[in-house]
Amino acid sequence: MASTTETGHNKNVANFSTAYQVLEEMGSLYNPSNVKIQLVNLNPIRTSLQSVITELNNKKPIYKNAVSAREIAILPLGKLMTKSSNYSKSIDISSTDKENITNLAKKIRGDQKPRSVNPETTENEWVSTSQMSYDSRIANLETYTNQLASHSQYEPNETEIQIVSFQTLHTNLVALSTAVNSAGNALITARKNRNNVLYSNETNVIQLIKDIKAYLKSLGEAGKPYYNAIVKLQFKDNK
Repeated sequence: MASTTETGHNKNVANFSTAYQVLEEMGSLYNPSNVKIQLVNLNPIRTSLQSVITELNNKKPIYKNAVSAREIAILPLGKLMTKSSNYSKSIDISSTDKENITNLAKKIRGDQKPRSVNPETTENEWVSTSQMSYDSRIANLETYTNQLASHSQYEPNETEIQIVSFQTLHTNLVALSTAVNSAGNALITARKNRNNVLYSNETNVIQLIKDIKAYLKSLGEAGKPYYNAIVKLQFKDNK
């Protein structure tokens, strides 16, 4: 089975709460010997699910905002590389040095944008590992700036491509990227906490629902309406 989508996870959480209400409605008829599926033990799980979902929902906007702030800050980098490398071609340095500057500028600028990540649909693979990842571009910007600074002839009048401007930009991008990485890690942890309750723990929701269905079926005609009600609730595993 394909990995459950974010919507699928939320549906599992909502359906578990509905299933609990169905069992609660049964009153004394619902009296399983399996302690794991007794109401007194299902209620804390329902509460735990609501807690981890709230945690996850709180982490998402933090991550989205961090990604957006970095995207805005890094957006001009391509044009700055073009202007800067073109300026370097006009100064009195060796052709080899000019070529090195141009090649590094191309590496930073790139032909493709870093892969965007949608936290609504992506689980843990939230940072691109390609050379054009944000972290790689930012690291290369520092190298590029140091390379320019090694040539005293690099003294453009345009403020935006001066050494100090690149240094400031680099410092800002490092901070923004660190914030993204931190928020992304927090998002991963929040998803892990949710998945543990839904799928991974010994008393995970998927297994509990299977046991509950089996018990209700064992009640025969008395339990049939409640069994049918819970069968209608779809629970998808994330395997």
